[in-house]
Amino acid sequence: MASCLEYAVHFIGLNDPDALETVKSASFLTTLKKKAPVSLNALRFRADSDIPDIIKALHSHGYYEATVQIRIQEEEDEVQIFVMMLPGPAYTISEFDVEVTSEGKPLECANLQPQNLGIELGKPAITLHILEAEEKALELLGECGHPLARTENQEMIADYKTKTFAAHVKIDAGPLVKFGPTTIQGSRHVKRKLFENKIVWKTGDIYDTRLIDKTQQKLLDTGLFNSIIVAHDLEPSGNHELGMRIDATETKHHSVNVGASYETFFGPGLTFGWENRNISGLGRKLSLQGDVTARTHTGTGTFFVPDFWKIDQDYILQAQSMQESILAYHQQSYSITNRIERRIGTKYRVSIGIKEERLFVTDSVLNRPYTLLEIPLYFRWSSANHLLNATRGATLEFKTIPSINLSHGDQFYLYNSVVYMNYFPVIGKEFLVLAQQIMVDSIVSLNLHAVPVPKRVLGGSDQDLRGYSYHTVSPLHHGHKPIGGRSGIFYTFETRFRVSKTIGLVPFFDIGSVYLTPLPKMHEKWFKSAGLGFRYFTFLGPLRLDVAFPLDRRKHIDPLYRILFSIGQTF
Repeated sequence: MASCLEYAVHFIGLNDPDALETVKSASFLTTLKKKAPVSLNALRFRADSDIPDIIKALHSHGYYEATVQIRIQEEEDEVQIFVMMLPGPAYTISEFDVEVTSEGKPLECANLQPQNLGIELGKPAITLHILEAEEKALELLGECGHPLARTENQEMIADYKTKTFAAHVKIDAGPLVKFGPTTIQGSRHVKRKLFENKIVWKTGDIYDTRLIDKTQQKLLDTGLFNSIIVAHDLEPSGNHELGMRIDATETKHHSVNVGASYETFFGPGLTFGWENRNISGLGRKLSLQGDVTARTHTGTGTFFVPDFWKIDQDYILQAQSMQESILAYHQQSYSITNRIERRIGTKYRVSIGIKEERLFVTDSVLNRPYTLLEIPLYFRWSSANHLLNATRGATLEFKTIPSINLSHGDQFYLYNSVVYMNYFPVIGKEFLVLAQQIMVDSIVSLNLHAVPVPKRVLGGSDQDLRGYSYHTVSPLHHGHKPIGGRSGIFYTFETRFRVSKTIGLVPFFDIGSVYLTPLPKMHEKWFKSAGLGFRYFTFLGPLRLDVAFPLDRRKHIDPLYRILFSIGQTF
């Protein structure tokens, strides 16, 4: 059997990295290198066959005067192939015009200026960018009632004197159409009513492709489907309506989860749960979840009703039993919560609820049983681009909880919390992101004793002052027992480096303190911690491992360091 020729390819004369990458991907000399020919003549044939494709690749990057020569040099160990390119000047885009007609008449329902299509005049005439601009023009027409638009004619003119490139595109937008009746296919266990609640268009509305994307995402967010495909008929009806079709592929609606965790203070942890995501065929969820560590035991049952009374309004009923033993206290609690959450657009979320809790506190500075009635109110605004790994935008959260202690003279206290987070990409979209968070807590009450110790402000968690023992940053009783405070302020700064597709490094710094008064006293002692985080990025979100060091370590309370592990960024 004849042996294959070993050869190396050298590309010479092109200093454009993007164009060079396109050339290499178009060259059989590189893509078929592992299937080398058995003779020198066959290798020459492969090299000669490459020249037209390489020239086309150079044309696609604006090098319309490019020439290519290939030389083959025989050596003892391997054949050396030199691809010599004279690209000439890169042609730039001087014009990009889009002419749109609908039923023979000029149409201007969308802004199809070059800058809105991703085209920059004076920049290299890259074919891929021009094709993407055409697709963008069709997309914008689909947003204003013309989803049947198609490119009718495309004229590309290269001017060899001025080294420029002019593109003229003519589009037939087709008729103005409306949404027609919707049929649903592939759904066996999910009722039509759920689909109707998630469809954001109405029959008779002007067609808008953005509503298609929103509907698709809303259906996928239910967790009931592996895939959702939304399509329309090829031809409109007599009243200019396009029939719609949703093809759904359901996922399994029951699931069991098991997970493990580790944190220096809590030690190893185990989490396990069961969930049914489609009770009554309407996407109602019933879940049972258990979490166990060396210091905490929590069991939670949750019943979730989507689109309760109104679209984008949910009802949550939750029962929870918890036991926690930390330095500041030992608590056992049993609670039940009724809550209504409402989403307003894509950026706002509000909720109101009522919670009754039976709480037993021991091994603290104030040991008592409590019967608490709380009315938690919550507001959230966010422009962050991702829930678990935001790289731009900001988030503001406000929470207030009026609480009555029914077991001790109807004592009242009001808990308030404001959290602000922002994310700023410095290099690229993800390579270096600066992230910061500030949290301010305040409890208004007649005195500190009106507030159970577990409900007081205690610093030191996986989100603030990470180097310190869990919930110990506060004024201390007799030198070591955390009292808890009525106010606190915490600031965190992180520099998030994405060093590869899957690996990230996050140096961080935390500062903050807790006070006995309802408002922070900025002149008192501040606690600081610093550390390094490691991130492993998955399709679900980043796996987070933080190693934090207390910079104001208190003997007999704080460790030399803390290790924290979870899913998602710190904030």
